[in-house]
Amino acid sequence: MKVLFLKHVLHVAKQGEIKEVSSGYASNFLFPKKLAEPYTDEVALKLKWEKQKKESDRRTLLWGKQEIIDALTWKVFEFSLPCSGEKVHGSIHPKDVAEFITQKFRFPIWKKHVDFWGVHSSLKTLGDHDIYIDMGSNFATKAIVRIIAK
Repeated sequence: MKVLFLKHVLHVAKQGEIKEVSSGYASNFLFPKKLAEPYTDEVALKLKWEKQKKESDRRTLLWGKQEIIDALTWKVFEFSLPCSGEKVHGSIHPKDVAEFITQKFRFPIWKKHVDFWGVHSSLKTLGDHDIYIDMGSNFATKAIVRIIAK
């Protein structure tokens, strides 16, 4: 009997696998514990639909990433920090840049997407700084953080 495993069963099958098992094992152990269900045409159709939806969602996400990258390429993000002479009080972190982009452009950017290129954690000097925005899956671009005196 063919079954679709709903949960991982140690040494038998992983969740989502379709396997041939004895009908006694299926009816006496797998079905009562809701570890598997019979693999029917309805189940096959449902799995096919879920696979298509997942692929469609993946393509939409990739398209969305490309749109974000296109919109942010070589943009200048301006921040002002308090200064006394040449000394800057404060710093800009990847989280600050991500929040700025999210508020201004309405794009879902998190601090993990922002890289300061060699600077470990923050920008602490006035002027322009190249940054790298990496959305994963080969979607990345450069932008500029400009820090000015307040």
